[in-house]
Amino acid sequence: MGSSDVKIEIDRSSTGGTFTNYDIIKGTVRLIVTNSITLNYIQVKLEGVSKSQLSIPRDQRDSGRRDRGRKDRDKKEKLLQDVHKALYDTVIVFPPDNVRQVSQAKDFTLTPGNYSYPFEFKLPLNNSCVQLQGITNKVLFNKKNFDLIINNGNFNANTIRNMAQQYNQPVKGGGASQKHRDYHIVSQLPPSLSGLGEFASIKYYVKVTCKRSSFFKTNLRSVDPFIFLPLDLDSQNQPLVHGGDYEEYREVFVRKEMMFSDRIPEIVGLVVPPEKKPLPQAPTPSGSASRKGFLLRFMNGPSSAPPSSFTSLDTRKKNDLVGVESKDVPFSFEVRFRHPAFLIPTKSPSFKLYFVSNLKPLRYSLAQYGKPEESNGLGVIYLQKLIVELTSTTIISVLETDGSVQDIHKAKHVDNINVCNNAYQNLKFDLKNCRRLKSSSATSTNSTLNDVYELEIPRKYYENCVLPDYLSPSFKTCNISRSYRLSIVAGISCEKVSDPTNATEVERKVQYVDLQCPDIKVLSGLNMTSTLHSNASGTSLPSKTNDSPRPSYPFAADEKRQGSFSSEVTPTLPQRPVFPSEKRKPSAVSEVASYDDVSSDTQLLPTYDDVVRESSYQDNSEHLRARRRYQQHEQYYNNLDDA
Repeated sequence: MGSSDVKIEIDRSSTGGTFTNYDIIKGTVRLIVTNSITLNYIQVKLEGVSKSQLSIPRDQRDSGRRDRGRKDRDKKEKLLQDVHKALYDTVIVFPPDNVRQVSQAKDFTLTPGNYSYPFEFKLPLNNSCVQLQGITNKVLFNKKNFDLIINNGNFNANTIRNMAQQYNQPVKGGGASQKHRDYHIVSQLPPSLSGLGEFASIKYYVKVTCKRSSFFKTNLRSVDPFIFLPLDLDSQNQPLVHGGDYEEYREVFVRKEMMFSDRIPEIVGLVVPPEKKPLPQAPTPSGSASRKGFLLRFMNGPSSAPPSSFTSLDTRKKNDLVGVESKDVPFSFEVRFRHPAFLIPTKSPSFKLYFVSNLKPLRYSLAQYGKPEESNGLGVIYLQKLIVELTSTTIISVLETDGSVQDIHKAKHVDNINVCNNAYQNLKFDLKNCRRLKSSSATSTNSTLNDVYELEIPRKYYENCVLPDYLSPSFKTCNISRSYRLSIVAGISCEKVSDPTNATEVERKVQYVDLQCPDIKVLSGLNMTSTLHSNASGTSLPSKTNDSPRPSYPFAADEKRQGSFSSEVTPTLPQRPVFPSEKRKPSAVSEVASYDDVSSDTQLLPTYDDVVRESSYQDNSEHLRARRRYQQHEQYYNNLDDA
């Protein structure tokens, strides 16, 4: 610690350390002055930085731009980096606004002592990268390839010359500058991202700078990073209602057909043809004949057999079954999601698994023998294995420009995550137990609308298919995006596997079916609460004394208290159509409240929209639990001195 030291502290007491959209992030700047110090100002910045980096081969043009006397240390590849400020807001906490308004002084002296300055920001809904334009963006120096790096572009030795030439030329169309602007997108603030090194990272932090009045004295700085996890919103920035009470129920599904060929029922009814009746004979009066007939019947059994009898597949061979034909058993394995297809880390799987058949369940019963409640074993399915894997794909882009020509380079990182690998010991299902259901999955696969019968696999057999807590939600920002694909593999057999360790037997009996779900959204698990809605609807922050528009990226001397971003949109729940019988009539309270002589504290009855919105609020305990689970890699807290 030198003669003075500064520290910034974020108040995490009410959020569990993780913040989300519309949160009010508060904290305190603590300045310890041991000897008198002269400052221009003390500025606090709220920043979110999305950084991507990759190496690409160096082409002939780049080689020609190098000085011939330089060594060949980097002639094969060049390192490119792209830095986007997804979030940026500032406030000057010293000197106070009232002092700056009346004082013409450019520097202020603080005597020895301990000073504290509170600050607060409101976290917006959307990013503001599109607003960051101009040469006032932060410029970095890449020590590895000796190139200048500026936000949203990599400058080299020809940058200034080309920019100067374009500045003097008349503007023709959009040119490279228009493409440069199109490179930015407006989207919801992306989540914190770490664990991929310099390849891709998204960091959020609050930084304080004590600007010294002397150019030769080092400014005092301090950084406090925080974790950001966005709310679950749809493309219209409206809350996702998982329960389906306020939107039409829709499903998405993936299905694959399977076939058990040439199967014979385990239980069959054999029809025995009746014996030919002999011609009637004259009765024999002698008792010996009568006794002989009785003995013959006793020794040979009854003269006529019942019309049919049941036999088990275990007591006869296939060749012995005269008149019994083998049959194919077609069915499908299906995974079904509620629309949109999503998963939430640490929570039970949101999908359901089914066996689906186009044939009536009576086919797999003894209905033709008068016993429809009993199974003939033809539709028996044994589930032996279930493997669920999640594939995470991170795509980055890096913009390279020299002021005249620009290129966008892309790369991706793929990570396979084993969610569960369950082995079962002949887990038995029977298509005889299927039930008819006309759902979206049942009526949209074929052009002909036939009845479809389904048999649900109980959730208890795959309730351990839970995503790890460190997974980032799906997102897309200017230079980084994250998407997911889910793979479900089932091992199925039509007969029991006596020894699961016998690879030969398993290979002979078990068939595998693979369901690929290409676009699965991983959500944060954070929904709107009453507090967040209040923050989004109101200003929540002290009013500004100066309502002049904020510069895109102001110089230090011009930076003042910033408000909310122009791209912010207050979310509203989708409205349910109200029928005439449901329309509310104005109550006496609401009618009287419209007059000027009514007190301003009159409480109005809640509207229908208010009731719907409040019913969709997330429980506070569940909300805080979701915040606490999203922890970051240790890389998230490194290299903050360069922020």
